Amino acid sequence: MEDKDSGLFRATCITATVYAVLFLAHIVAAAKDMHLAFRTVAALITILTFSVGICIRCIGRIKGKDAQLRANTIGLCFALPLAIGLAWAYAEQSFDITRTVLFLAIATAVHFIDRKVIGLDKASKMG
Repeated sequence: MEDKDSGLFRATCITATVYAVLFLAHIVAAAKDMHLAFRTVAALITILTFSVGICIRCIGRIKGKDAQLRANTIGLCFALPLAIGLAWAYAEQSFDITRTVLFLAIATAVHFIDRKVIGLDKASKMG
């Protein structure tokens, strides 16, 4: 159990580091007027924001239904505040309730669908 927990923790830390590096890269790209780089990094940040749990599972090569579900739950816990920040950024550093609710809904839906896939994946291997 300890090994699984350390793998999950390590994958979570790596995913957080990737997010931080992308965030710094988007600041540098904006400061240097590197428009294509900025858009590319912003797209990657957006994808990562909505799919934190999936990224944790993939990066950590998390096996076992329980560990995958924990990765999904941890990912959702990170995705929700990140989605609020992303909505704020997309609204040009202002609060837009519609965009915020939409981004929270997207993050929740992605993680909910991932939970279903985790469940289906295990069920298909049993039958």
